[in-house]
Amino acid sequence: MTRLSVQQLATAGFLVAVAAILSLAGIGWNFARQTLEASGFVSRTHQVISVTSDIQSDIYRSEAAQRAYIASRNPVYLDERDATLAVIDTGLRQFSWLTADNPQQQARAAELRGEIAARVQVFHENESLQPNETPQALDERLSRGVRRLERVRALLDQINTEERRLLAERERVEDQRSQSTVTTFIVFLVALVLLLGAIAWRLRLDWAARQRAEQAVGEERRYDALHARALTLYNAQATREVVLAETLALIGENPLFPVAVFYEHEEWGGVLRTVARHNAPADLKGVLRIDDGLVGAVARSGKPAYLEHFDAASGLRIETGLASLRPAALLICPVSYQGRLIGVLALAAAAPLSTRDRGFIERLCAQFAVALHNLGQLQELNLLAEQLRVRGEDIQVKNAELEKADRMKSEFLANMSHELRTPLNAVIGFSGLMKDGLAGDLNAEQREYANDIHVSGKHLLSLINDILDLSKVESGHMPLELGAAEPSHIMTSAASLMREKAATRRLRLNAVCAPDLGSLQLDLRKSKQIVFNLLSNAIKFTPEGGVVTLAMKRVARADVDGVLEAQDTRVFRPSERTLPSFLEIRVEDSGIGIAPDGIGRLFQPFVQIDSSLSREYEGTGLGLTMVKRLVELHGGGLMLRSTPHVGTTFVVWLPWRPAGDETQREPPLPEPVGLPAAHGRLREAGPDAPLILVVEDDPRTATLMRAQLESDGYRVEVARSAEEGLTRAAALMPAALVLDIILPGRDGWDLLSQLKEQPQTGHIPVVIVSITAEARRGFALGASQVLTKPVSKDDLLAALAAVGLDGKLPAARVLVVDDDPKAVTLVGKHLQSAGLVPMLAYSGREALEVVHQQRPALIVLDLMMPQLSGFDVIEALRGRSDTADIPIIVLTAKLLTVQDRALLSGRVQQVMEKSDFQPASLLAEVRRALAKGRPRQA
Repeated sequence: MTRLSVQQLATAGFLVAVAAILSLAGIGWNFARQTLEASGFVSRTHQVISVTSDIQSDIYRSEAAQRAYIASRNPVYLDERDATLAVIDTGLRQFSWLTADNPQQQARAAELRGEIAARVQVFHENESLQPNETPQALDERLSRGVRRLERVRALLDQINTEERRLLAERERVEDQRSQSTVTTFIVFLVALVLLLGAIAWRLRLDWAARQRAEQAVGEERRYDALHARALTLYNAQATREVVLAETLALIGENPLFPVAVFYEHEEWGGVLRTVARHNAPADLKGVLRIDDGLVGAVARSGKPAYLEHFDAASGLRIETGLASLRPAALLICPVSYQGRLIGVLALAAAAPLSTRDRGFIERLCAQFAVALHNLGQLQELNLLAEQLRVRGEDIQVKNAELEKADRMKSEFLANMSHELRTPLNAVIGFSGLMKDGLAGDLNAEQREYANDIHVSGKHLLSLINDILDLSKVESGHMPLELGAAEPSHIMTSAASLMREKAATRRLRLNAVCAPDLGSLQLDLRKSKQIVFNLLSNAIKFTPEGGVVTLAMKRVARADVDGVLEAQDTRVFRPSERTLPSFLEIRVEDSGIGIAPDGIGRLFQPFVQIDSSLSREYEGTGLGLTMVKRLVELHGGGLMLRSTPHVGTTFVVWLPWRPAGDETQREPPLPEPVGLPAAHGRLREAGPDAPLILVVEDDPRTATLMRAQLESDGYRVEVARSAEEGLTRAAALMPAALVLDIILPGRDGWDLLSQLKEQPQTGHIPVVIVSITAEARRGFALGASQVLTKPVSKDDLLAALAAVGLDGKLPAARVLVVDDDPKAVTLVGKHLQSAGLVPMLAYSGREALEVVHQQRPALIVLDLMMPQLSGFDVIEALRGRSDTADIPIIVLTAKLLTVQDRALLSGRVQQVMEKSDFQPASLLAEVRRALAKGRPRQA
């Protein structure tokens, strides 16, 4: 049983005393309450008896008044009788109220009331004598009255008897309760006195034990202080001799241990040698064999030995300098670390040692052993320090060489990107000019050659982009840019992009996405690239008439871990091991399949399953390698299952990182009024204002666009689906159409294609505003502008102005800056064909001179140029007040890093890569920038 402490016992005693006092108070209060209740009962009983007696007396008075009236026929007696009957009625009501808790008395009261009423009826009958009444009838009437009176008397007697019985019973119960309360008080008081006495006795015992414990704690504190000093010594000193001497001196400060000797164990000789002593006799043996004497026995066994009660013949003594004293006890402890003997500590004690004293020495020996071991390790470390220093210098040199190699690799990637993409962009650009007839008319054969050059150049550029992307992933220069993404949007974008390619090869492309998947954290661009590469691979290796299926769903980790490898299956497990679920992207095809011996080589770069010179299917062998690297970059996994001549299934598992709360919240509904128009005033749309048809299924976005456009003076109509958009476009013939791509049923791409195919609607300018940023496809299908949600009011109005709704753009001067003459010529040609005036500069310094001589409306700028780079040009222009507001569009082949984009953020209108150069997209950005910088008409 657990023994209570003094504090716990005192607390328990106090609580028990309080509980006893409260119990006594409760008993007293209950007794007082019961006494008051009994007193109330007795008082009420006496009151009932008094009321009953009054009723009985009033009945007799009414009888007397009745008889006096009959005898004298004096009406005064009738009044006295009636007043008495009224008092009787009041007494009956009071009696009924007092006996409301007694059903029997209530019944008697009701019966009594009836008898009294019958008696009163007899009174009224006797008020006047009947003239023809016989004496016998009169006697009968008088007898009936007497019987009624007897009944009343009997009932009153029963009532009085019952009340007296209740009075006696209640007095008896009250006596019993009084005796019980007194007995309970006595028992509680006796128990409380006994309990408090027991607690006081226990407190006295615990107080004595506490004093003994405090004395033991004091001794323990002294020993803890010695331990602390020993630890401080071991941490502060690095010399073995000093540590040995100071430890024995520290032990000698305790009067119990005046003599101390430490024997060091020499493993090679098997002896114990004296290396430190404190107040030891001069004739002490310096060397002992490990199998000699008690010290040797302790060294062999590894257990301490304690001896006391020595006689004079033992020869043991303590030298004080004044006299030789015989020790009272001898304690010998081994000093060992992790089973390895370091030495033996021998102590002569001036008095017998307690268990605590011996425990102190044993704990100190354990710390002493650790300190000696660490000192030995320190000596060995000092011997290795010089070697490590030399090795460290070599490693520093090699690290510097590795950093230089990594820097040269990064520079090589940047230079390769610029040097290879620049001529390729020229080849693609000029061949595009030729095939489009902008450089003059070509015959059919020349146009075919130009088209072949254009397609081959784009294929070569795609190969270079794949190589550079793969190099960036493997060198760690491609970080994840996580953001909230919805799987349905990724699937819609991929299916829209690949549907045309699948239709060209006469394939059926199915897209299946589980509903209500929600959002997760992904690198959206890299996730799209994974899906695009898998779909491209499936479409490329599926014969005509086949089926390609893209499916997405959320799966648990157990489902992923349960996928096993087989002869036709290869699995790469996810490296992310903390998240409970994954986004599964599954691409299945009914293509040619892969043989088991080819599955193992499939994800190696530049490896083709069909390596013959006359292979049927083209490719670089980098697409699936990039998929694997991008999946690994996310921390995900990959599975491939394929059967020759049946089909192939690729499954990608990307970790489901939940999107933050801020990405889950829906934006608030925009207010349709109160949006400021350009230049701070609202323009009202007149009947002749341009009509804009907005095709958008989201009511919030549609409301926002309506407010933005109407605030600038446009008329707006809204369509909720592609079918409604086609119908209303043909009926309304709007000045422009603002189109979302992701629509219920048919998507925006189908709407755009049909819109441009119909003669009556083909001329309507279309501005795409969608979550899918596919400018290339939008321009190819005839869109005039392509914006990516979320889009600001200024961008939307600038896009409409760029398509000619705000007046025709003037022949603005646009400065083209690039160190590659071909690129300058190519861009200038496209600008000139659009009605703009190109200004050409072939270096950064020349560009600054041109800007200072003749200010352009816009600058198209390359970043990588000798001597003065594009970054330097931007810095120089933004540093001057007269050129700081010139819009700049960056068109470069440089691989932009996160730092590069941070430098350009907020200082340029747009950043475009030469590898993705499209004349339509460049002209759209130029028109948009010029329209945003030009004030709109009021």
